[in-house]
Formats: sequence, C-alpha cells, structure tokens
Amino acid sequence: MGEDTVRSVARALAVMKALQRLGRAGLAELQRETGLPKPTLLRLLQTLEAERVAWRAQGDGLWRPAFELTPSRVLQPAHQRLVAHALPALEALRREVVWPSDLAVPDGSAMRLLETTRRASGLAVQRDQIGHRIDLLRSAVGRAYLSACSEATRAALARRLARPLGRPAAELAADLEASAAETRRRGYAERAPGFGGGDAPIEEHDDLLAAIAVPIVAARGPVLGAVNIVWLKRFDARDAIVRRHLPQLLATAAAIGEAAGRRGPQVPAT
Repeated sequence: MGEDTVRSVARALAVMKALQRLGRAGLAELQRETGLPKPTLLRLLQTLEAERVAWRAQGDGLWRPAFELTPSRVLQPAHQRLVAHALPALEALRREVVWPSDLAVPDGSAMRLLETTRRASGLAVQRDQIGHRIDLLRSAVGRAYLSACSEATRAALARRLARPLGRPAAELAADLEASAAETRRRGYAERAPGFGGGDAPIEEHDDLLAAIAVPIVAARGPVLGAVNIVWLKRFDARDAIVRRHLPQLLATAAAIGEAAGRRGPQVPAT
C-alpha cells in the first residue's frame, strides 16, 4: 500500500468520524472540522457515497453517515491505551521469566483477555483468542481483580452473579470477601481448584495450565484489570515461580498502572 493510499484512508476515516460527531454537515462545516482542502474533501465524500457509507440528502444538501463507526467491546479506545502502556512491560517480563503472561480487564461479570505474550514465548502453551471471556470467580486474573476492588463492587458483582449460580447473594458476597482477603494475604491470586480455563467442568475442558496473577491499579483511579504468569501445570512450578518471579510480576503490574494513570482516561467501568 503506497503512501498516497494510506493518506487517503486516514483522510476518509477523519471525514467519517467528523460526520458521526456532527450527525449532519455541509461541505464548509466538514472542511472546518477536518482541515482538508475542499476539492479533496468533495472527492472523499463522493467516494464514501459511492461505497454507501455516507450520503447526501436532497432535501437539505447535507452529508450524513450511513452507518456508525463504533469501538468494539473487546478493544475500546481506553483498552488501546492500556495495551500501549502494557506491552513493553509484558514483553520485558516474558524475557525475564520465559513463561508468558496475559493482560485481562473486567467486562461485566467476567474478565476479558486483552493482550498476551503466549505467541511470543514460543512455548507449547494454549493460546486463547484476544477477546476471550474468562471466568471472573475461578480464574487467577479474575480473583486478582476482585481482591483489589472495593467491597461495594464485590457486593454488586455477588448480586449480579447470585441468580445465574443459584446461590444466595449474601452467601456469595461472603465467599468473595474471604477469597479477596486470602489473595491479599498471600500476595497473589491463583486458579480455583478444578478450574480448567473454560466454562465446562475440568473433566470436559482442561487447558493444562496453571497461573498466578496480581491486580493492576491505576496510580490515580480504579482497578484496571490483572496480569498473570501462566505455565504448564505438569511442571508443578508454582512455588518456584512465586519465589523467583512474583516480585517481577508485581513490578510489572505497578508499572502498567502508573503509566495508565499518568496518561489519560481509564478502562471503561463495568
């Protein structure tokens, strides 16, 4: 793709974003919004109209978007910023530890995989797709996230999850408090016994992995998510990994939280 083509794509996206922001606009208003020369802007609009992503109403002569550009739930703008802050730290951690790490963020009553170094590690570790939903209550990243949340947040999650789990909300809330306290005492979270990485029972689905995780807390703001170290559980390496690498994992989470808190808006609230 040539430089002119790349510039044209960027300009077309700028026009679409301006149309979406304004709702409807004439050529002069779009020129003020985008800073593009009028002949260039008109060619772009005519191309967008031909591709049916923008249209000009005959009644008022104004341009409108034919559809909306919306960020995906998996990777919203705040997520993109968090990934940008996190990737250098995650890669540095992988080089030191060898075993890979995952970055996960809260998404309603689950966690969502936002980034991972599993591919870069070159190890025979199962690779989940980016955007994969992770069990909040049984995964290491979910338990790490919950340990750093406020009691009110945990109580709200207990109320949300109680009915699907068929449990009294007060009982589930008490379990979450106990789990969070244990995670804080230990200094890291690990998977619940019998959790195989998926929704199905471990007898039906087992990714053969073990993990420890710690929360990511912004320097000025909320709990952003969690980061882990994963390894093949047949190596029975938890004690060695905790002893050798927990300080590095904690430092990585702190570095991500500090960078994210210093450089703009946080991950969307759930």
